[in-house]
Amino acid sequence: MISRDTVYQWRRVYARENKSNVCPTLTANMGTGGHNVPLIKDDFGIRKLTPKECFLFQGYPNSYILPNIANSKLYMQAGNSVTTSLIERIGNEIINVL
Repeated sequence: MISRDTVYQWRRVYARENKSNVCPTLTANMGTGGHNVPLIKDDFGIRKLTPKECFLFQGYPNSYILPNIANSKLYMQAGNSVTTSLIERIGNEIINVL
């Protein structure tokens, strides 16, 4: 992992560079040592995304307050979530068609 502008993806035994310039799939097992964990390189080294960053990628506003539960449960909730801005766009298109 060399770039600070790329979200990498942990794939059990190696980190894969995400060349699509978007966040890899967020899965419900991110917090339990599963694969497909999004990783970034910052000033302090290599780390996985925080639960807050995962919710931001899912379209939640920065003002959204996470519940006071274990990080593993927050990762699970983020991985089981849907991208809110995408659902809004789909809903608007359904309304336009109707």
